[in-house]
Amino acid sequence: MFYRSGGTKLFAETVGEGQEIILLHPTPVHHAFWLPVAEMLAQHYRVILPDLRGHGQSEAGEGPITVEKIAEDIERLMNELEIGKAMFAGCSVGGYTLYELWRRMPQRISALAFCSSRPQGDADANRAKRQEWIEIIRQRGAGDFFEIMLNSLIGPTARSRFPQKMSEAREWMQTMRPEAVIAMQQGLAARPDSVATARTIRVPTCVVAAAEDSGSTVEDMKLLTEQIRNGGYGAEFHVLPDAGHYAPWEQPETVGPILRRFFDSVVG
Repeated sequence: MFYRSGGTKLFAETVGEGQEIILLHPTPVHHAFWLPVAEMLAQHYRVILPDLRGHGQSEAGEGPITVEKIAEDIERLMNELEIGKAMFAGCSVGGYTLYELWRRMPQRISALAFCSSRPQGDADANRAKRQEWIEIIRQRGAGDFFEIMLNSLIGPTARSRFPQKMSEAREWMQTMRPEAVIAMQQGLAARPDSVATARTIRVPTCVVAAAEDSGSTVEDMKLLTEQIRNGGYGAEFHVLPDAGHYAPWEQPETVGPILRRFFDSVVG
């Protein structure tokens, strides 16, 4: 389906029937990232798979692609589909958006699952690196950026065991226009720190960390779990020893059952 948010045309796919789960993908890929996991969940749930703005079949709109804009898009999507309350899972920027959704509309969230999505904002060095890439993409396009991302976002175990995944991810990335890549990098650099937000989470939460992930490390995801628990609410914590930043797509046979058991426990 297509819908509009703030004048921007956006796309989402829906599979299955039942209580709603919304899965938010990382950058610079699109909703197909979640399809292997979604197929497992769709046996008992209605799974919504949006293309975040600037990704897949969704337009980028004007200006930086911030987590605030993405959260507004997801709220609009829920309104379009007449969903009052949903469970969520997000990876990377998809997870960063979950923090913003919790700040924006906690009453519409019944469960959260974070995969490779550290609560801390960008350090100065990360913001400087993003600005470097923005200048390179403006001058030469996004090809070099995508190749670097393939090797940093996909863990070495998946790259060696499943080389075909590199080709699949490359094809997804190449659907993203250079100006959308720039807008996304600008938005990521501006995202707020969410450590304090984590302490306010008051719904069942699942945290999935990947040992081969250098962007959201196991320690980063432990911090998230500890902040939620320090706020007085429980949180599951899982570590995948041989997965990278794209863990749900690298290992759907592991992450899918983790999320299925978690969501089943929520609906009881």
